Amino acid sequence: MAGGKKESLWYRIWDHRSIKEKQRLRSLIPYFMYGVAVFYGIIYLSILNEINRERTGTTVKTWFGGDSQAIIDARESEEAEIKNSFKSMRKRVSGGH
Repeated sequence: MAGGKKESLWYRIWDHRSIKEKQRLRSLIPYFMYGVAVFYGIIYLSILNEINRERTGTTVKTWFGGDSQAIIDARESEEAEIKNSFKSMRKRVSGGH
């Protein structure tokens, strides 16, 4: 190593920069991390939305542990509506009913 410290990777990437430039680059780190978190959240939520498309979700339970009959009826009618809404999107295949 003829140059010693000046040839190291750390020097070429970071140490040769001025203090002002280092401060400017450090101030971008929180913005970059926030952007990654938002992007990950959007992708994650879109995957969850695709996976749970036909599920109506959980309902709030009554104090004694079960769902009331009105909630059960509403959930069943919502599930039926969702299933019916996707019937026209499905491709018909030969040999099917």
